[in-house]
Amino acid sequence: MTQGESGTLHHAMDAVIAWAVGIMMTWAPPGMSRIKDAIETPEAGRARYHEIASAAAKVAYDPELKPLFGGPRGRAETMALILSIAYHESGYRRDVDLGLGKLARGEGVDSCLLQVRVGAGKTREGWSHEDLVGDREKCFRAGLALIRKSFGACRKQELRDRLSAYTRGRCIDNDKYSRARIGRAMKVPRAPLTDEEALASMTRRAPTPPAPSSAPSAAGNDS
Repeated sequence: MTQGESGTLHHAMDAVIAWAVGIMMTWAPPGMSRIKDAIETPEAGRARYHEIASAAAKVAYDPELKPLFGGPRGRAETMALILSIAYHESGYRRDVDLGLGKLARGEGVDSCLLQVRVGAGKTREGWSHEDLVGDREKCFRAGLALIRKSFGACRKQELRDRLSAYTRGRCIDNDKYSRARIGRAMKVPRAPLTDEEALASMTRRAPTPPAPSSAPSAAGNDS
């Protein structure tokens, strides 16, 4: 990167999130649903898409989590797949996203944008339906764990079929559901940053702890 800290580095993840929002807007322009609990203005929908993309980025670019794909933009590709699955499962609908109304849970047991099948129970992480719709990051973390499990179970299938355990419950060849989701993700425009650049910008944006001072602090400023 050639710009200073106040330029590209400072806004690096903003660029990734804008890239993701642009993809989502193309796939499912907001403000068009006629389902009662999903109705919203295009402006409100775009703002919500930004929140969704931000949550997906926190998961895909979590240094503690291994991306699904290798290469210099493997995390961006992981994020694209998460968003592609969310598109196919929920269309980013407001009611599904926020858990509003009877139509938000698919067959009655699915939760959040990825329609994680949790029923009245909990995910392997210990999260309930209320947890998943109350925190998009938990939705994406639970979903990514299931996607990773499917990729591992179906590693003998070609790449486009490795989501079949997630979509069909078993590994099969030529799974149209897996291929639709992975194929859509593979066609997105290239992410604006490499993973290395994005992770570096996240490190640089971390707040710097204040330097120790012998001077007494003003009352109430320590909390």
